[in-house]
Amino acid sequence: MKAKNFPQLALLSLVCVACVQNPLAQAPAASSAPNTPPTPTPIQTPSISPPVQTPLAQEPAASPAPNTPTPTPIQTQSPNPTPVPTQTSLEVAQKTTNSLPPEKTYDLRVIDNQLWRRLTKITFGEDSIIVTMVITNGSKEVVILNAENSMYLYDNDGQRYNLLPPSNNTQIMIKPGTTLKGQFVFVGWLQPKANNLRIYSTINDSRSFITLFDKIPIDR
Repeated sequence: MKAKNFPQLALLSLVCVACVQNPLAQAPAASSAPNTPPTPTPIQTPSISPPVQTPLAQEPAASPAPNTPTPTPIQTQSPNPTPVPTQTSLEVAQKTTNSLPPEKTYDLRVIDNQLWRRLTKITFGEDSIIVTMVITNGSKEVVILNAENSMYLYDNDGQRYNLLPPSNNTQIMIKPGTTLKGQFVFVGWLQPKANNLRIYSTINDSRSFITLFDKIPIDR
């Protein structure tokens, strides 16, 4: 019995060995499933992040400079600017240069050629000299003091200031027995070197001059 079974066992071993060594015999086992298309493998799409805009104000923060101040525009200015003369400054300079004396009150009296004259005040302005006078005609005839514009002031520095005659009595005519009182305006500002004044005028014609007031003192 033992001798008869031995050949069968050997045959079974050979069959198994042939199955292992034959690759074709194992192929049906690998494709035992029906012809089903392979399941597609999903493609992994990388997520795309939307673009992020960085504010411009944050850009310097990426590489901050330590303690860097913001530059300030430099304003260039001359150290000692020369002021441009204006009309006001010129007027002030002119007043200082002229050294105009203050208004002065007088009580000067002169009697000559039947004319009683009294000078009471002089005001010195920037463009005029105003003299307040009282003149009485004691004669029996009309007296004319400004014939042909010949009444004027004269200072000790040689400057002449012509009378600006009033529109209602340009010849300064004084009737007999009457008194003329008013402000006589002479054109021009007083010269800096002047320290006294005289008042001259013609009387009745342009050839006869008289001195109405002589050496009127001026306080500086």
